Amino acid sequence: MNSTAPATSTAAFWYGAAYYPEHWPEERWPVDARLMREAGFNVVRLGEFAWCRMEPEEDRFDFTWLDRAITVLQREGISVLLGTPTAGPPPWLVNAARLEDECRQVYEDGGPWECGGRSMCCVNHPRFQERSRRIAAELGRHFANCPAVIGFQIDNELGMYGTRCLCAHCREGFRRWLREKYGAIGEVNRCLGMIFGGNEFRSFDDIPIPRRKQDLHNPGLILDSQRFFSDANVRYVRLQVEALRQAGVRQAITTNVCHMLSGWMGIDNRRLFEPLDVVGWDCYPVQFAADPPPAAMGLLHAVARAGKGGRRFWMLEQQSGSPMANVADEPRRSRLWAWQAAAHGAEMILYFRWRTCRFGGEQYWRGILDHDGARNARYAAVAQTGGEMRRLAPRLAKLERAADVAILLDFDDLQSVTLNPPGPRFAYNAHAQSWFAAVQAQGRIADVVYEVPAPPPLGKYRLLIAPAKRLMDPQTAEKLRQFVAGGGTLVATPCTATLDRDHVAPSEPLPWKLTDVFGVRRVEWSALGRMTAPPKERQGEAAEAWAKLGREGAVPVIVPAGNECRVSGVEGGEQSGVQCSVFGVQGSPPRHPTPDTRPMNHPDIASPLLPGRYSGEVWCDHLVAAGAEVWARFAEGAPPSGLPAITCNRFGSGRAVYVATWLDAWLQAQLVQALLPSGADVASVPDGVEIVPCRDRSGRAVLFVLNHAGAARVVDVPTGAEEWITATKVGVVLELEPYGVAVVALASRP
Repeated sequence: MNSTAPATSTAAFWYGAAYYPEHWPEERWPVDARLMREAGFNVVRLGEFAWCRMEPEEDRFDFTWLDRAITVLQREGISVLLGTPTAGPPPWLVNAARLEDECRQVYEDGGPWECGGRSMCCVNHPRFQERSRRIAAELGRHFANCPAVIGFQIDNELGMYGTRCLCAHCREGFRRWLREKYGAIGEVNRCLGMIFGGNEFRSFDDIPIPRRKQDLHNPGLILDSQRFFSDANVRYVRLQVEALRQAGVRQAITTNVCHMLSGWMGIDNRRLFEPLDVVGWDCYPVQFAADPPPAAMGLLHAVARAGKGGRRFWMLEQQSGSPMANVADEPRRSRLWAWQAAAHGAEMILYFRWRTCRFGGEQYWRGILDHDGARNARYAAVAQTGGEMRRLAPRLAKLERAADVAILLDFDDLQSVTLNPPGPRFAYNAHAQSWFAAVQAQGRIADVVYEVPAPPPLGKYRLLIAPAKRLMDPQTAEKLRQFVAGGGTLVATPCTATLDRDHVAPSEPLPWKLTDVFGVRRVEWSALGRMTAPPKERQGEAAEAWAKLGREGAVPVIVPAGNECRVSGVEGGEQSGVQCSVFGVQGSPPRHPTPDTRPMNHPDIASPLLPGRYSGEVWCDHLVAAGAEVWARFAEGAPPSGLPAITCNRFGSGRAVYVATWLDAWLQAQLVQALLPSGADVASVPDGVEIVPCRDRSGRAVLFVLNHAGAARVVDVPTGAEEWITATKVGVVLELEPYGVAVVALASRP
């Protein structure tokens, strides 16, 4: 298709779905395009799995069918995001005739991936790189000047099926990567401590790609191998970006990440998006939980914003129906999740998928339309949302998220905890999510950052939370020191600064380089719970559960039974945890403290926390206070009897808080509330409700109020507010139906 100029992103908001015209008869295409227009669509994604149609034989390219599909869509005013099809390599490439052209990935068991699925080829294989470059270039040349094409998506969900490959090209590539990093083999041995187990290498040619199933493998070498595979995928994206740009593409280029905080995918998203114009990701709230909390996707949206320094992002796959029929369908939730994405900064929302496929591995992964292609309740909800967003798009484009809290995340920490978890239930993403939820409970949101920010008033963040900042280096420690000394409040959590970047424990006191900042020393540690041997007939299940430790959605839950613990599903039980008391006061705290509740005064210090008995779970750092105030202690009894659970240290003009365990949600939220100044736009947040505070360009507060509960909720809002979706005035009470949404503009403050 030819034109004089490419399309530009002139729409205030892009709304549509992933569409696969190659799956349907051509006479159906106009029907689909009309239904899309009536649902408010102005864009669809095409082509990311159609390599076999674009290049049916090597070097024979055919885009004529795609030209016709785009023409049909264009007649209805629908633009196109075009995918490079490299996630679906054609059989003529996968099943190479010559051994040297064999580019399939190799499993950890040594067997190659088979043709018939997706993402079978190795990104380090020269032939796959060459053919990927060629198809991207041909696609770019053909559509660079097509006015309907607003952008390009590279590949599809890189790392979704794992990044680790044990082929010869990966093995040699890893050795080159290590040689570039360390220079000499002696440095590998020294930095990673290869003397353990007598594993010192004589040359780089001796170094394998570690198999994660092997017991007691060197954790530093495993971490380096995952860094290598991440770098390989980043290079592969750069390869396609360069091919598209050299072919004349001027439109925006992105890719779609399946899970923005995933240990199993093993790609550093921060580096992945460096060569790209916009962050894109895929959101499936119920893929791993039937009733996900608001923070589950809220945190991942924040990670998406962080990918390009706080800029808005593209939601390239938003769940439209039940994935693989694993939960009951609720069309109202598709509207809720779309508005949640918009609230957190999405400027494009594409549902996956337009119509449920009649064949293949996703034939029960529900689209907007079912197999019969008829209108249904999901279509009605999507159309309603499309009308609302189209009407409000100009206003939404002018909003900025209002966050004064930041959560510090790090790819290396994620991989360290995933590949070598400190305890059987210690999952990095779940831990980070719990702190995001504690901020949400105040009617606020947090940004995600990858670098330590400047302290206030130079920086925008008053509170910096660093969950499981396990790997430390002197430069990062110094930045954290400056943040606190300059007036910021820093919260650290278990396992902070216990290893260096090579995954080696320092020989100095812990937290490494930060003992004076926190005013504590970590002298011991323990996982809260231990495994018991299940019956012989069920040991296989237990082994499988342990093999999945640290992976998102598959972390076993330890259920205490006296002093013993079992894997849930192997031996059932009720959840509980080690008890933590605030200055030894007994009793249960109220779920929502009343305004006249007063904190308890201790003979030595005044704690800002409500007295009561709480629980600590998963992990415990055994701390000794060395100048810090002790805000909470573990109850007397079993270890860690009487030790500090929460400490606070004044350092310079700021505060450094150390939380020694995984707190229960109520105490965690209470702690965040105590550390933040007043100023939230709402006084209280009901269970299941998410509030995303924004500001327009005049500084006026605009709140997205999202009810994730299956029951109605009532939220108190300041007087004089206006609800944008219904264009009505709101009194002091905002009523939300189950899965309801409101966009509330508050009256300007004098």
